[in-house]
Amino acid sequence: RATGQSQAMLTACIASVGAAYLPSQRPAPGAPLCGSARGRAAVRCAEAGTLTQSAVDDWLGSAVAARGSVASGLLDEVRSEATDVVLAARRPGRKQEAWRRTDLSLLYGATLGAPSGRVGELVAGYVEEEEAAAAAARPRLVFVDGVYSADLSDTSSLGGGAYAGPLEQVPPEVREAVLESLREIPEREADPRTELGCHTFAALNQAALSDVACVYVPSGVAVDTLRLILLSTPSYPDSGAEAGASPQLAASHPNLSLWLGDGASLSLLQQYAGRGAYFCNGLSRLRLGENASLTHAYLQEQSDGAVHVDSVLATLAAGARYDANLVQSGGRLSRVNLAVRLEGRHSHASLNGIALGSESQLLDLHSAVRHVSPDCNSDPQRNSRPSAPAHPSHALHVGLQAPPSRSSATPSPAARGLCFAGRCRCRTGRTTPPPTSSAARCSSPIRRASTSRPTSRS
Repeated sequence: RATGQSQAMLTACIASVGAAYLPSQRPAPGAPLCGSARGRAAVRCAEAGTLTQSAVDDWLGSAVAARGSVASGLLDEVRSEATDVVLAARRPGRKQEAWRRTDLSLLYGATLGAPSGRVGELVAGYVEEEEAAAAAARPRLVFVDGVYSADLSDTSSLGGGAYAGPLEQVPPEVREAVLESLREIPEREADPRTELGCHTFAALNQAALSDVACVYVPSGVAVDTLRLILLSTPSYPDSGAEAGASPQLAASHPNLSLWLGDGASLSLLQQYAGRGAYFCNGLSRLRLGENASLTHAYLQEQSDGAVHVDSVLATLAAGARYDANLVQSGGRLSRVNLAVRLEGRHSHASLNGIALGSESQLLDLHSAVRHVSPDCNSDPQRNSRPSAPAHPSHALHVGLQAPPSRSSATPSPAARGLCFAGRCRCRTGRTTPPPTSSAARCSSPIRRASTSRPTSRS
């Protein structure tokens, strides 16, 4: 495993393949980008550190080399530690249980580059129209390619000591907790038979961190609505690949750290959007204190040429309530991992998801709810429907884990699939760790209906 010398190795690799920038520098328009072919060349010269060619995955090496600049020096240590993990990991693939239903060949066959940061008409569609329509200004936090945009954000209406903004400006009493949570990479020692598959992409997100969207609501404070807009942009127009080369995707790595104090409440609208072809690799951490309440609306409407991978990790203390409503309608390929830990008594999680896809899309939602404490409950649901008569492929996997010998822990496996046409898969399972064999799974019946006569459900 890599320990301590990844930065030196990466610098030597980039220099050897003729790249014009270091990881801490964003390339200028037209500068050569480090893609899959150059990533393979970089792997061959990895003797600069303790890693060998066979120890470094070529795509992951090129993905780390294509990362942008860092907006805060506070993240240097986090990036360095995560880089060691990424360069010692292997890319997710269909031979792994967590990823066997998600085909990532579109992503692995592309060349990764730096985003241009040119939002253009995205601003008109997601910021200006809202300002014109809203009678009262709602708090709005905007990140472009994972970097805070002060010009597009407006959180002046937040009150009660609540904070929403970049890591650099977060209150001192919260900053250390945020940095500590960033050092924890999800599923580092997870059982490959029951893991969600968050580990590698979450580590890549932290290795390429440019900034962190921080949301903090103090104890007893209620925030009505906060809108978090995460925009992605394509690569520079004049840095296109040569004829016959692999397609190019601009890479961005947005990161959210949300903390609700005891008794606090928040309604969060988290929106992903962009234009052109890009790879958006997100990571969201949500921590709810005792009796806190979070209503989370997750709207993924990426561009047609986008690849979207996101891990949403929620931890609930005693009496906390988490209501998640996820809608996926964009992207050529989308995979959302949703992991919830019910750590306190009487905590509750309600997960609702809907996918609206077309013939050329793959929209996946995989979730796992772990009942760490007794007397807690959860209710996951999902609907899938193509937006036009087509043959989309949508997959749902719900894992429910209950603590052994605690009959009062009551996970409710109410995962239901509603498929109007084409191919739709729904899998549910319940395991009691530590498992003695592969996680027991049972197929959930899929309801089918004609698109010309939708079926209503209560």
